[in-house]
Amino acid sequence: MNKELFINGYIDKISRKFDISKDLAFEILCLSSILDISFDEAYDEASTLENKNGSHDGGFDGIYIDNDEKILHIFQMKSKATVGDNELTKFISNYENIFVRNNLTGLRLNNTVKARHEEYISLIQAGEYFDVQLYFIFNGKKENQNLEIAQRYEEAHEDLKILDSEDLFARIESLITINKKRKQNRFTFQAQKSNISLKTDPQALISFSLLNVKAANFRLEAIELCKLIDEEIKLNKSKDTLFSDNIRGYLGTNKTNRSIRETLLGDDAEYFPFLNNGITIIANRINMPKQMMVGYYPIETTNPVIVNGLQTTNVIYDIYKRDTSRLEGVYVMIRLYETADSELIDKITNATNTQSPISFRDKISTKRFNDYTKELFENNGIGYLTKRGETFENSLSKQMHETVTNETVIKFWYATFFEKPTIARSSKSKVMEYCFSAVEDSRHQLHEIFNDDKDSPIYLQLFIAYKIYIKVVNIRKNYIKEDVEDFIFYADEFMSYGIYKLLVKNNELRQYESLLDKYYDEIFQAIKSIVEKEKSRLLDLDSTYSHNDYFKSERAVDDLHGSIQTTEDVNKIENLKRSRIWIKKRF
Repeated sequence: MNKELFINGYIDKISRKFDISKDLAFEILCLSSILDISFDEAYDEASTLENKNGSHDGGFDGIYIDNDEKILHIFQMKSKATVGDNELTKFISNYENIFVRNNLTGLRLNNTVKARHEEYISLIQAGEYFDVQLYFIFNGKKENQNLEIAQRYEEAHEDLKILDSEDLFARIESLITINKKRKQNRFTFQAQKSNISLKTDPQALISFSLLNVKAANFRLEAIELCKLIDEEIKLNKSKDTLFSDNIRGYLGTNKTNRSIRETLLGDDAEYFPFLNNGITIIANRINMPKQMMVGYYPIETTNPVIVNGLQTTNVIYDIYKRDTSRLEGVYVMIRLYETADSELIDKITNATNTQSPISFRDKISTKRFNDYTKELFENNGIGYLTKRGETFENSLSKQMHETVTNETVIKFWYATFFEKPTIARSSKSKVMEYCFSAVEDSRHQLHEIFNDDKDSPIYLQLFIAYKIYIKVVNIRKNYIKEDVEDFIFYADEFMSYGIYKLLVKNNELRQYESLLDKYYDEIFQAIKSIVEKEKSRLLDLDSTYSHNDYFKSERAVDDLHGSIQTTEDVNKIENLKRSRIWIKKRF
C-alpha cells in the first residue's frame, strides 16, 4: 500500500508539472529513478516523447547515452500490472532493428529518437565501445505468470532487466535514504587464518600503522562480505549507504561486471582472490586482535565504508541472494583502513579505483562551490542536484519549479562562458575533468573562480548559463511546426553558445533575461543558414552531411562566428575573473 501511495504520488506531481498523462508521467518517474537524473532532465534528455506524445518513437520510451560509463540505456515502460510475451519480444526486436542492424526495416523515427540514434552511430564509428542495458518496467509485481515470463526473458537476454513496481519502489527508497543520516554499523570481520604455516601461529593479517592510519589486509569468505551488506540493509534500509559518497553507483551488466560474474560462477571461482583486485574498506575505528582468539581472527569495525570494489561487491551479493551455495569456498581479499581524514579518504578512493574509474562528475560533487551555487539556484526556485538521491529529496518534494544536475549546468557553462560548445557536446567527461582540475589545482588558470570563494563570479555565470540552456531546451521540446528544422534536436550546446556570444557582443549580459527570445530567433536563423551552406558544400564534394558531426566540429564554430560577426574571446580567462565586480552588485 505504501509503495502504491509513493509511486502514485510522484506520478500525480510529474503529470501536473509537465502537463502529461499519468502513463507518460510513470515513464518519467522510471527514467529519473533508474538513471538518477532530475525529472526535468528525464523529460528533456532521456525521454523519447516528442510534443507530449509517443508517436514514431521506435518502440522505446527512453534512450540515454552515458558517455562516462560507456553504456547505452534503452527503456520501455508500461503502467499496467502485467507483462506479456508479445511486448517483450517486440521490445527486443525493435532494439535489434534500430541499434544492432541500423534500422534495416526503415522504420520511421521521430526527431528525438533519430538524433540519439545518429549520435550513437557517430560514437561507434569513432571507435568507441558501449555496453547496452535494456529495461522493461511495468507497474505490477513479478509473481505467477509475470515472474515466469520475466525469468525466461532475462535468462535468454543478458542485457535485459525486467523490473516491477517493487523494484522501482526499492530504487526510489534507496535514493531517498542516501541523503539521510546513516545509523551506526558495528560489524566484525572474521579474517581467514593461513593454511600454510600450521606449526607456528597461523598468521591471518598483514597489519601495520603509518602516521594516524591503521591498516589490515586479509582473506575473507565472500559470504561474510554479504553478511555486512545484510546488516547495512537491516540498519539503514539500503546497501547504498555502505558505499563512499563520492563513488559511482552499481553499473549493472557492463563488461567488467559480466567478467566478475563469469569468474565467480565458473570453474575458476576458487582462484577469485588471485583474479580480482579485492575490496578496499575504510572504517571510523577498527579493533584487531594481537593473536588468534580460540582459532579465529575477529576484526571489529565501526561504520565500515567500501571505497573500492563496489562493482565486485554488488556482483557477489547478487549471486548470494539468488543461490548462497554458489559462493561456498569463494574468498575475496580485503584492504581495511582506519581513518577519519576526508582528504586521505578521497586519495585512497581515487588511487584504488582503476578497473572502473570514478567519473569526474562524482569527484566534483563534494566540492564547496556547489553549496553556494545550490543556494543561488534554490533562491530562484530551481533544484540544483549534486549527489545521488537528491532527485527525490530536493525536487518535487520541495516544490522546486525546475531541477537540474550540476553536471548539466557545468557543461553549458563550458559551452557558453568558456566558449567550447563542441567539447561540451562531444565529451562531458572532459568538461568535468577540466573543472575538477580548476578546483583542485591552485596553478590552474581558473582556480581563482573555482576555489570555493563565496564571492567568486562562477555562481552567477553558472546560473546565466543554465537560463540560456533551459530556454533552448524548452523551445526544442515544444517545437510543433510541421516543417520543423531538425537541426535543433542536435544543437543545444551550439545554440546556447550563439545566444551567449550575441549577449556579450552587444554588451547586454546584465539584461540577458529580457533578450533570450530575441537572440534565440536570431541564432536560429543564423544556424539554419550555415547548415544549408554546409549541406551545399558537402554535396559539391559528393560527401554526406550529418548534424551530429557538424555540431561537434570547429568548422561549425567558425561558420557561426562568420554569420553573426563575432570571434572567440582571446581574453576570456581574464574576463571571466573580472566579471566579479558586477556580479557582486547583482547579488
